[in-house]
Formats: sequence, C-alpha cells, structure tokens
Amino acid sequence: MPIAGVFRRLAALAYDLLLVLAILFVGTVLVLPLSGGEAITAAAQGPVAYIYRLYLAALAFGYFGWSWTRGGQTLGMMAWKIRIEGRTGGVPDWRAALTRFGTGLVLVLATVAGLWLLRGPGWSAVDLAGLLLLAPAPGNYLWLWLDRAGGTLQDRLCGSRIVPSAAGTR
Repeated sequence: MPIAGVFRRLAALAYDLLLVLAILFVGTVLVLPLSGGEAITAAAQGPVAYIYRLYLAALAFGYFGWSWTRGGQTLGMMAWKIRIEGRTGGVPDWRAALTRFGTGLVLVLATVAGLWLLRGPGWSAVDLAGLLLLAPAPGNYLWLWLDRAGGTLQDRLCGSRIVPSAAGTR
C-alpha cells in the first residue's frame, strides 16, 4: 500500500494543531479560576505550573491518542484523507500512540528550543546549537525519502505508518 506524502501529513498536522490549540484554551479556561485569573507560570505558582504543563500535555495526548487508537484518524487526518496503521495493519495501540506523541513532543520542544537560541543578533556557538536543534523536525520528514518502507523516524519508533484512506472515514 502506498504511504501518505509529506504535504498531506503536514497539512493534517497543521489542521490538528489548530484543534489542539482550541482544546488547550478550553483546558486553561477551566483551571484559570484556581490561579485567581493570573497566568500560570513557575514564577507565580511555583511547582503548580509544572503540573499545569503536564495537564496540557495530557489533554493534547488525549486528543491524538484517542483518535489514533479508536479509528486511526484525527480530524485533520480525516480532512486530508490519511490514516495511521499499526504494525498489524489495524489501528495503533495506546503504547504506539504514546510513543508517537512523545516523539512528536520531543521534536516540537527541540524546535522551540532551537528557535529560542536563534533569537539574538549576531552569530555564535549558541546559534549553531540552535540550528542543530532545528534539524530533527525536518529530518523526521526528510526520512520519508530515505526509508525504503516510506516511513518517518517517528513511524519507525512507534511501529506505524501513515497511508491514504479510501474515503477519509473511520
């Protein structure tokens, strides 16, 4: 079976990121009264801010994990007519979903750290470190062209693949 191309994967991801952002906004609105309406930061709330960040990560994982393990498609994947398959051809299990989400989260955090390091003027060793942190995210998708099975590094780690869906339905 053919694998889904980079454009469709990234388009579905962009769509899903908008949905996850909305979920995180609602999740934040629900806990904001606990902080007296103040921003939840480590400086203001101490260790509670780290619990809040875990809570947001759990909300995001809930969206992706539930979608991947229930029907093999997130809403973005449905819109772009792609789906995820596990090793056996069915939907991935929760372990594979957690591995896929965790790998994606590491890629996102590396990219954010790289961009943060590149924010200053001039050129230094810090900028080189920033560039190195930016490399894994595009490298994940460039791997599609190097892998004979047509998977990304993320696909390899969680034992799945992204394929075109017949009608974009579950």
